[in-house]
Amino acid sequence: MWLLVPRQGGPAVGGCGFAWPEGWPRRELTWWLVPSARGTGAAVEVSRAAIRHAYDVYGWDLVETHMDDQNRAARGLVHKLGGTEIARELFPDGKTRTVYALPRSA
Repeated sequence: MWLLVPRQGGPAVGGCGFAWPEGWPRRELTWWLVPSARGTGAAVEVSRAAIRHAYDVYGWDLVETHMDDQNRAARGLVHKLGGTEIARELFPDGKTRTVYALPRSA
């Protein structure tokens, strides 16, 4: 995970990176933002950078993410990033989630 700090300085406003909790079927791009940073474009900018990093530096063939169906903000971000549905899976916490592929061009 990378910590997000505003260019002009100040306290961190979020985080972004990749997670693969033990027992979960997939790794994923994940992010979080403090309320004051939401709607500023920060999640799009940092997600695009993380996706490029995964393809170009890690050499991954596929970058993906998944989320709770009720998380409308995350779903909107995935669509802005060009995400496409690739699977629907039951996760160890008992929730079924849609899995999205995130393209290199994001």
